[in-house]
Amino acid sequence: MRIKAVITESELLTGIRNDVPGMFEELFNTHWEALYRQAYHRLRDQSEAEDVVQDIFTDIWERRHSLAINTSFGAYLHAALKYHLIKRASKADLQQRAMEHLLHRMEVIERSVLDIMAAGEISSTLHNAIQRFPKNMRRIFVMRTEEFTVAEIAIALGLSEQTVKNNTTDALRRLRVVLAEKHPDIPPSFYLLLALFIKS
Repeated sequence: MRIKAVITESELLTGIRNDVPGMFEELFNTHWEALYRQAYHRLRDQSEAEDVVQDIFTDIWERRHSLAINTSFGAYLHAALKYHLIKRASKADLQQRAMEHLLHRMEVIERSVLDIMAAGEISSTLHNAIQRFPKNMRRIFVMRTEEFTVAEIAIALGLSEQTVKNNTTDALRRLRVVLAEKHPDIPPSFYLLLALFIKS
């Protein structure tokens, strides 16, 4: 049964936390279709899209008594969708796509930075270095290369935005040390581009 009266998102959140009848159903009915469309657009598979949306709402239901949302429900669900899509991808595939995306962006903006052989060597160095990152740092770095915002990553991983920023800065510092050691001929512009791409 839909909630007839107009309620605020704050009231809806409070109602869900307190198991008020109809509140969770209202959340589902209001947002499931838009969330499904976003999932289908990314996955191009009806069954998988439905599974992802179901997982998101199941997760909310299981955590409803302690649910903390500092944005709108729409923004929260959009970030949750991105995170669930990432979890469905294998770590190897995710890291490979991140490296390809990162190097492609560098090539588009400054093609003279790398030739084909150097790009392959640097890609391997980046991949090996990222494999040695702590778990959260690796997740954050990969998500940043895929253009997730600091706020979206913080919500998806349950971390503060400052923690996401600190891990991003530390990851860039570590990569700079490794790249300088393995590829001493890399021009300074490469490091500037790397920082701009991850923090943009």
